Amino acid sequence: MMMRGVHRFFAANKRLCKRIEPRLPQANIDMFTLYVQIVTHYMNLRAEQTVADVGGGKSCPFAKYRDPTQKTKIIAVDTSESELEQNTDIDEKRVANVVQGLPFETEEVDLIVSRSVLEHLENLDEFVANSTKSLKKGGYFIHLFPSKYAPFALINQALPHTFSKRVVDFFRPENKGICGFPALYRDCYYSALRRLLKKHNLDIVDIHVSYYQSLYFSFFAPLFLISALYELLIQTLGAKNLCAYILVIARKS
Repeated sequence: MMMRGVHRFFAANKRLCKRIEPRLPQANIDMFTLYVQIVTHYMNLRAEQTVADVGGGKSCPFAKYRDPTQKTKIIAVDTSESELEQNTDIDEKRVANVVQGLPFETEEVDLIVSRSVLEHLENLDEFVANSTKSLKKGGYFIHLFPSKYAPFALINQALPHTFSKRVVDFFRPENKGICGFPALYRDCYYSALRRLLKKHNLDIVDIHVSYYQSLYFSFFAPLFLISALYELLIQTLGAKNLCAYILVIARKS
């Protein structure tokens, strides 16, 4: 009985926050939708390109937007063979731990892309280096990931993984099995990313940042509002190292 009351309390808070959300200027951009739009643009830019979807897992969100006349090939890369077996969106599957290296020959692919993967890597520097090697000249490096210094990321780093996963599963059951994997956030912030791209001779085309992450605190409306005010402040100050999400587009010259 008491647990049902707790769940109703949190559900009421979430409904209230959902009504507030459209009024928040920092919540106007859906970074995951933007990611799909950007990958789709570069995927369909030229004919017969090869796209590496790192952390491809069970599905590929941009595969359905392929221009069939361009004959694009999508290769999904993941550590989980069982998840890749369920992926019917792509043309080829490669089981690999990208921490140990990318499963591609030198200059084999035109695009290397991922969403919510880079924060899990032990060595982002090495991943960028391996990506540069695997990309063809003129190829694109496109990745979306949470920033190291966002409040939800700081909490995730401070708590033991098993506990933080239980918290995420309780407050955001819709993401069970998607969120909650161990995250390290090594070099996953704006200035560090720019430094790594420059180090490995990748030219920055654009970097989009989002400050919105209050949805993680929507289980309690006062906390949600405090988080939203914090976002507005750091967005006004242009404190990009404190943003919530980063979407980078870089090109190998």
